[in-house]
Amino acid sequence: MNKQQNEQLNTLLKQGILLLESLSVIYDTELEALSSKDLDRLGDVTQEKTDLLNKFHQFTKDRVELLNTFGIEVEAGNYQIPSENASDSKEDEDTNTLHTTIKRLLKTLQQKNNRNEQAIYRNQQNVSQLLSIVRGHKKQDQLYNKAGNSGLYKAQSSLGKA
Repeated sequence: MNKQQNEQLNTLLKQGILLLESLSVIYDTELEALSSKDLDRLGDVTQEKTDLLNKFHQFTKDRVELLNTFGIEVEAGNYQIPSENASDSKEDEDTNTLHTTIKRLLKTLQQKNNRNEQAIYRNQQNVSQLLSIVRGHKKQDQLYNKAGNSGLYKAQSSLGKA
């Protein structure tokens, strides 16, 4: 790639990094909203996250199109450093650094997403248990446990007698 192409790619990569950093903040805010069970805030955060993810999707498409115009074939999900970009110039070094930063941020966001998913799962379990208590279901009356095995046989024998 020539110097102008490198500058175009670096500008685009910097925009992607800013988007990913914004997403990182959103994931932290989402966890706070989940922890405090603030549904209004969670709705707002979810909308912001959706908007940022759509922008990042567009960034990915723009990046692939730009690299294709340079004659470098890449796929949308591939953030490896293009092999055609293997020289030792200062511009190529900057591009390699930006690619590495994007890969690192994507890995961090994946971890934060998994963390938030676990928080949602725990909240869902808690709500299910509370609903069960409110409905008057006793834990020992469950036909099956979480693993799908037979629970205590009280509920099964009640069904058998019916």
